[in-house]
Amino acid sequence: MTYRKYFKTILLSAAIGTMGLCFTACDDDDPALPGSGIETAQWSAVNDADLKGQTLIYEFESPATWTATSSEDWCKVLTPSGFSGTSSLRLKVEPNDGKLGRSAEVSVQIAGYAEPCVLTIRQGEGVVEKGDGRFRDINQWTFDLMSQYYLWNENIPELLLDHSIDYDKFLTSILDGVAENDDANHDDGVWENGQRVSYYSNIQSNAPLSRAAGEAYNNAGLALQATILGPNDDDPCGFTVMFVTPGTSAAEAGVRRGDFITKVNNVNVTPDNYQQLGNSLLAGNVTVDLNSVKFNNGVATITNRVASVKIGKSSYIDPAIYKSSVVTAKNGKKVGYLLYMNFHTDYDAELLEIFNKFKAEGVSELVIDLRYNNGGHVLSSTVLGTLVAGQSHKGQVYLRTTYNSARTAAGEEGVYTIGEAANPEMPNGYDMIAQAVNSSLNLKRVYVIGTKATASASELLINGLRGLDIDVKLIGTTTQGKNCGMEGWQKRAGNYTFILYPITFYCENAKGFRDYAEGFKPDFESDDSNIYPGDFGTMEDQLSSIALNWAATGEKPSFASAAGSRSTTGIHVLRPTKEMKSVFTRKMGGSRTIVKNM
Repeated sequence: MTYRKYFKTILLSAAIGTMGLCFTACDDDDPALPGSGIETAQWSAVNDADLKGQTLIYEFESPATWTATSSEDWCKVLTPSGFSGTSSLRLKVEPNDGKLGRSAEVSVQIAGYAEPCVLTIRQGEGVVEKGDGRFRDINQWTFDLMSQYYLWNENIPELLLDHSIDYDKFLTSILDGVAENDDANHDDGVWENGQRVSYYSNIQSNAPLSRAAGEAYNNAGLALQATILGPNDDDPCGFTVMFVTPGTSAAEAGVRRGDFITKVNNVNVTPDNYQQLGNSLLAGNVTVDLNSVKFNNGVATITNRVASVKIGKSSYIDPAIYKSSVVTAKNGKKVGYLLYMNFHTDYDAELLEIFNKFKAEGVSELVIDLRYNNGGHVLSSTVLGTLVAGQSHKGQVYLRTTYNSARTAAGEEGVYTIGEAANPEMPNGYDMIAQAVNSSLNLKRVYVIGTKATASASELLINGLRGLDIDVKLIGTTTQGKNCGMEGWQKRAGNYTFILYPITFYCENAKGFRDYAEGFKPDFESDDSNIYPGDFGTMEDQLSSIALNWAATGEKPSFASAAGSRSTTGIHVLRPTKEMKSVFTRKMGGSRTIVKNM
């Protein structure tokens, strides 16, 4: 064999050997290399992602081609594969809107290596904390009180809650958690069309959250309804005055219920600008023209009553009592009328004075107008109940409060009685209840005007009197249905005061009845929300005229005669602004007068 031929044989053998090595390395039966193959990477074993969601990008060195997968859909791999060398792993993490933290495992597999490299992506740990933790102590205080006193407290200790969020949202999270347990706290809140609009239970800080009797305000003192007096957009548009708060700038300027305002600061009110003009009018410091409205066969006639009236902005205390009067019917019967806007103990002495005047003038029938009364103090409701019922019912149960199962098992119960000062709230009693017996009208029946806004202590009056077999004639629409009440706890934290008002008891009358969560249906149904208003307590006002006629004659008016007092033809009520609605929204009552300091 020559050298050249020998050299070729060696090359051929080497080539065959090389091919054999390649075939052996690529054989599936060959063992994979140990480990994951990744020695340099920017990720850690556990990696935190923002609760709001984000895109995560990690660089690493790969010795070969690679693939990546995720165990969870909310953590999506944007780069499912790549080549050797410097590579990027990109992950899209969706927002975490749940209550709990979550994690996903992302696996990066290098070709030819035995094990994948697994990294964990975590959004929150345990209960997701989405707040800054400023109110953690207040939230713990709220949790402890709700666990002990809330009327439906059974599953509160097991709720998964975020103590880091704001105090109002934390309370809502408790209420929502209870609601998720077969709607256990259905009676805690306002419902419309099968949906809960709001909870009654609430927590307040230094700044008042809503309007209530006895609170200070700085505005015009008006309640408005944006109205078009006709079927077309170019018909007269303006603001109907629904009520004027006594003692305000508007009251001093002579504004009254039923006035129609078509200009604000000499600008005509239209469907396009009424929201801005209405909010300006509510705030005060404006000039308006006051007009009266009369209807003839459904057609409105507007007549200027007073031109260029200045309505300022004034500081005032919103009273509970807006109007009281005595109406003498054609048959000589004296009918008392009371426009009561909120049950508040600061005005109980004034209530007694009014009823003393009713007695002095020979009032034998009574109309109580609660159409805008959202409730208030239980003590004040007992005072008014005593003023109606009188001596013959003294000592009888007006209200019995029943608590959650633990408090009931411990023998806790609250009883309010007609004409007696003793009550569950005040160790020394509330003397106004006892004094009310001497001012009472001792009535066997009473006429009450109510609407969807009529709630809590107002409904307690209806239920409490009916429990005494006093005939309550209800005129208007179905009431709200707040058959439960609140106790209050107060806590000071730094420069702030927090008051928690959870629903803690049901309201039962002397007969044990409390099932009015759907509201009290009227004995005479009449919805005046689209009827142009007349003055309270007069025949010009739809609901007042029905009640006064019924009280005077003792005969239920016919629907035809009632409908004829005011016209609804062509009146269109525009959607109110938040500011317009807030004037009608007072704090939900039924709370105990006393606030327990913690």
